[in-house]
Amino acid sequence: MHNLFHAFAERYDLHTPPDHYFRDQQLVLDLLREHGDGARLLDVGCGTGVLIEKALKCGLSAVGFDASEEMVQVARRKVGVDAAWVGRMQDLQAAERYDLVASLSWCIHYCADETEMADVLRRIKKALVPGGRIVLQVAHSPNLNSEWMQDWECGPTGIEDDVSLRFRFRRDATIDSLLHADYAYACSSNGEAFAETHDLRVTDVTVLRQLLIDESFDRVEIWDSWRRDAFSRGGNVFVTGVRRQDT
Repeated sequence: MHNLFHAFAERYDLHTPPDHYFRDQQLVLDLLREHGDGARLLDVGCGTGVLIEKALKCGLSAVGFDASEEMVQVARRKVGVDAAWVGRMQDLQAAERYDLVASLSWCIHYCADETEMADVLRRIKKALVPGGRIVLQVAHSPNLNSEWMQDWECGPTGIEDDVSLRFRFRRDATIDSLLHADYAYACSSNGEAFAETHDLRVTDVTVLRQLLIDESFDRVEIWDSWRRDAFSRGGNVFVTGVRRQDT
């Protein structure tokens, strides 16, 4: 169990404010609009509900789920109890169908291995209407460096640069496409702090692309960024595909 998503879920929006990744979120909303009026979004690994809230404020239809009960509690305060629920992507059995299923912030890499990831993609496909789109924000570890990075944000009482989140990404020395994500959180004003490592698996976007093709997705593409530019040197990229009409 990770502090980042559980014990410190109430602090998540401090070190990662709602507008921190607004361009990535805007990409998803723009893609949803391409499906016309009444299009529906499912956010897999919705966290504190930032994407759902932005979609609803734009008059769009959106719901989501997350494996962390603590994160969902935060999300429900923003979007209501019906728009966010506790669930694992590995257990997804959608009773309804969606025009777009998105999973941001490298959520898909919390699968145990490639086999489990393929099963999750199969479950997502079943949650899409024919012609519906999947959008995954993923890590491509060959293009990531292992240097520490740091974000400073306002603290719980509004003090500037009160909250710090340090992070780095290290490729495993022996296991291909295993990425170790190190996080260190600290709040100066109240003394809260933790440090932990998350193991992220199948962090090779070319493998993800092939899994989508194997699951009969059409128009599978890798985008280097929210700009939808061709894949080249990005380490934080998007892979997307469309469910075939006949599957």
